Amino acid sequence: MLTACNGDDGDQGPAGPAGPAGADGASPSAGNGGVANPDGSNVTTSGYVFPANAIYVELPEATVAAGEVDITEAIQLALFEVTDSGLSDVTLVLPKGEFLVHDTIMIDSAIGLTFTGYGINETKLDFTTSIGDDAIRFEGGTNITIRDFSVYEAPKNGIKVTNSNGVHLAYTATIWEGELNDGNGAYGLYPLQSTNVLMEHNYARGSADAGIYVGQSTNIVVRDNIAKENVAGIEIENSFNADVYNNLAVGNTGGILIFDLPGLEQAYGGHVRVFNNQSYANNSENFAGGGAVGIVPPGTGALIFGTSNVEVYNNEFTDNETAAIEIATYFMADDDVASYVVGDGSGTYEATIANGWSPLLKNVNVHSNTFARNGGDARGPSIGGQPTLPAFDQIVAGYEGGAANDMSGVPTVFPNILYDGIGELLSNAGALAGWDAIVAQSAKDDGVDHDPYADADKICIGNNINGNNISDAANTTNYLAYENVNIGVVYGTDAADATNWNGADPAARLLSERMDGPARTLLDCDTELTRLTPAEVTFRGKVYGCNGDDLAEPACSL
Repeated sequence: MLTACNGDDGDQGPAGPAGPAGADGASPSAGNGGVANPDGSNVTTSGYVFPANAIYVELPEATVAAGEVDITEAIQLALFEVTDSGLSDVTLVLPKGEFLVHDTIMIDSAIGLTFTGYGINETKLDFTTSIGDDAIRFEGGTNITIRDFSVYEAPKNGIKVTNSNGVHLAYTATIWEGELNDGNGAYGLYPLQSTNVLMEHNYARGSADAGIYVGQSTNIVVRDNIAKENVAGIEIENSFNADVYNNLAVGNTGGILIFDLPGLEQAYGGHVRVFNNQSYANNSENFAGGGAVGIVPPGTGALIFGTSNVEVYNNEFTDNETAAIEIATYFMADDDVASYVVGDGSGTYEATIANGWSPLLKNVNVHSNTFARNGGDARGPSIGGQPTLPAFDQIVAGYEGGAANDMSGVPTVFPNILYDGIGELLSNAGALAGWDAIVAQSAKDDGVDHDPYADADKICIGNNINGNNISDAANTTNYLAYENVNIGVVYGTDAADATNWNGADPAARLLSERMDGPARTLLDCDTELTRLTPAEVTFRGKVYGCNGDDLAEPACSL
């Protein structure tokens, strides 16, 4: 039995604060005349109390008597009454029980709507027979609350919200049961192109893309959620000002992903903090049906991919079989650097680079994390037996085949923290110097450039904790893989060093050092990076996050 973010679906993460209060006051009565729910209850399992004049979705008695459980028309009728009333700040209550839904539930331009059930285990919507794609889709709303119900077996996406200002997803679940495969839907919880997004106390399982996702959005708080057995557990993509904290990512292919991808309407993101999360045993083989997450190596605790201005701290990374943290430029996915910008507009990524997207990443600060028992079975991603990131397979083979050496010349094991280094090397060598001529001034004002890396642009690893202990040796035949928490850099970044840069085709160095070694030099920055400021979500006139309702939360003082 699924419980609200704890129970048999994994260890419970730190408890979070109560969510925002739902709408109350001038809500119209409908459905059952605005009186209390027929069974007499007016509160969800999470403690949200329905306002006195909430609208209750009610199945016709004849339908119930006939034993039918399809609730599609009843929801559509209640939504019509909400729209017909012309009022905002309405609470619509789904009934208790398990119901079939045979088409997408569409809600357009809602203002102040609270769309709620009675709890993750109390209200279950099954879309197995749906002829639609998304299960529930909100478009163009303001101050929307979606809470206290679960969605099963959506054909494409679970709960999708687009082009909205003020989105609160709380105590919801999106679930694909059974074996993990590419026949599952893509995204579980899926806010997109929105502002002021708060996601808390949710659960996502089985997504063939991302379970808990925010894309092309601004002002985001993702806290106190559980992402289990998805390709990407939690993903922030091409988004600005995001805090991801107090979450649990377990059993996914990759636990926590921070991506900037080319060709999107919001060309780039950044200013993302990832802290006080638990990311463990994210070892599921990649079962993506397509898309960028198909390149995520199984066994990945966190992957920062082409996004600048990211801070990762005070997290626990445990039992991830490939690496705790991978930090990579887009050149890992497409290494044909000469094709990116040609100069006449025909380059593969020329248009999106002009809008501000960059394959590089800068200012990534990884500190105060704890690493334990990672890297026991490093491997690259493959789908259907076909490798999807051959460059990563070569890196694994190099490190594990003895081609890599630590700084003393001793063969090393696969790094817990891996940085590709190639973008920094190319920038430092001046190989991307002409690209800035086409970058929009607005992006330059945001700091987008392809110049040699200054101190403030560096990738810095500092003050992290080796959480292994001698008792771990009993659990592995390769104890050194656990004892040595290594930092790896694939390409040396100093272009003045001829072993790194020969003026044409650089060779991978596969450098490695112990993270807690006495004289480490790899990614040990002389100048400490500036800490990022907290993200803030303003929802229904109240501020949420570390500068708002969570001001007293211990994680926010780290």
